[in-house]
Amino acid sequence: MKCFKNRYNNLSYIIFTILSLFSISLIFNNNVWFDEAYTLSLIQHNYSEVIEILKSDMHPPLYFISLKFFCEIFGYSIPITKAFSVLGYIATLSLGLTVIKKHFGRKTSTVYMLTVGAIPMSLYFSVQQRSYQWSIFFVTLCFTEALLFLENHGTRHCVIFVITALFAAYNHIYALLAVGIIFAFLNIYIFTKSKKLIKAIILSDISIIIGYFPWIFPLLYQTEEAAGSFWLKGVEPLSVVVFASGIVISTLILAKKENRRLSVIFAITCVLSVQAIGLLVTIFIRPFYIARYSVVISGIFALLVAFGTQHIKEKVKNIICVLLCALNVACLIGTGIFEYNPSMNNFFNRFDEIASSTDTFLYCDSSFGILSYYYPENTHICTYSEPWFVAFDNIECINKNELSNKIPPNDTVWFVKNELTKTPEYIQSNFDLELVDSFKCDFNTFNVYLAKK
Repeated sequence: MKCFKNRYNNLSYIIFTILSLFSISLIFNNNVWFDEAYTLSLIQHNYSEVIEILKSDMHPPLYFISLKFFCEIFGYSIPITKAFSVLGYIATLSLGLTVIKKHFGRKTSTVYMLTVGAIPMSLYFSVQQRSYQWSIFFVTLCFTEALLFLENHGTRHCVIFVITALFAAYNHIYALLAVGIIFAFLNIYIFTKSKKLIKAIILSDISIIIGYFPWIFPLLYQTEEAAGSFWLKGVEPLSVVVFASGIVISTLILAKKENRRLSVIFAITCVLSVQAIGLLVTIFIRPFYIARYSVVISGIFALLVAFGTQHIKEKVKNIICVLLCALNVACLIGTGIFEYNPSMNNFFNRFDEIASSTDTFLYCDSSFGILSYYYPENTHICTYSEPWFVAFDNIECINKNELSNKIPPNDTVWFVKNELTKTPEYIQSNFDLELVDSFKCDFNTFNVYLAKK
């Protein structure tokens, strides 16, 4: 029996190590898309400037100032900035070896870790230079400690879930929504079924309000700005598919009578509520939600799957684990092919032979973020502006009516745009465009034109 137990313990550590190595193996790619370029440009500013710039965007500051601090110690290279997100992924996995294993058992922790790795795009977000991965960690730990507080009434659990709630809220706007749902669930449950915890939850509510108060006014300003100019134009079909999948999986789990308990109900509430609120706001108020924002509750979803498989037959659970392992391998292969896509490197090799440091790049969409990162010494002109564009020090934003007088006739001008962007009339009227090359970055293809006066 002891040998059997040790084998399962070793299996947990093997899974953790393999999945961690999967993520680490992806940090050496050199493909940076617009949102990542924004991050890399933003952290070149000092801490106070980072916070001021973010007040004009829809992002809380914790991830960015943490990444900047990390880079000041280890450097600002692409692998280092990706490694910071990988640490968040490893931390999320490590919950399976620590808190989850201790309180819910080794089999639950194994299914949890395998599910974390098997979620589509999980490895992708683990190396993105964005706040998602650390948001996943803080939201997952916040949920876990909140659940343990409800079940065990321990003060330590209460303190940890409040602290991690604040960290999550300062990382991403949808992480804020997730912890808001966690607190709402706790308040309703405690005031109706566990009244001896009322004092503790009231103190927790006060603590989270005081802790988040410094960012309340920037959040209100950001929301007001986003209501008028957020880039999303409608309901993303994938977000509906993800939400529908969550409903189906939740229904299948609840179909088993043994699963109708606090841990499962709590997890389902968090997983579905974040998506439902995002979709409702998008449909009835303003498009403001896409599927990738729901990634912040992926750790809770992994716990839901782990809780939902606790009472199934061992043979069925083993089959599920094998399927999860296969999905993990598939995710590694798919993400590796995607992240190490050679299109950009091949483009740079070709383009460097015909371009020079005195050339001017012209943009009418977000493609400016990519080329301005890879060609920082060149002149970069963008024909539209947002307040947060100040994160890019080498971008000059001009009024489109100034275009004809802005660029000298003898300058070599490269017009770069997303292939999905319609070329504006003011560009066509000022230049003859000759398609020279194209490259793929993330999920988009960009065309590069030689623009002649």
